[in-house]
Amino acid sequence: MALLRRELVVADAGDGGRLVLTRAALVDLLADFLPDPGRRNRLVEQVDGHIAKVVELGFLRRMPGPDGGFEVRRVLKAFVDAQWLGEFDAKLAEYAGQHPAAASGAFSAAFSADIEEDLL
Repeated sequence: MALLRRELVVADAGDGGRLVLTRAALVDLLADFLPDPGRRNRLVEQVDGHIAKVVELGFLRRMPGPDGGFEVRRVLKAFVDAQWLGEFDAKLAEYAGQHPAAASGAFSAAFSADIEEDLL
């Protein structure tokens, strides 16, 4: 959901219209954050499960048509706010401190700064 929120910030900085992502775009978005299963098919299955859950929660809406895109619902902004992102960033920093091989905090710091700037 944090990644979807970031995509909303980017879309709002652009044309500010609806944000519709394809299944392939969602797979690419999540690929860096899921364990490497060694097979693309397994990754797609995992992402499909995550997509189904986010649709069930109401933060994504399946678009009709052959492309099968997903609209990111703006209600996500109310649930993933600056406070939530700050807590998320703190957890990422804690994880990175416990696991030196983890990704650097540069992503989370830049991500939090972008979101906080957008919300202010």
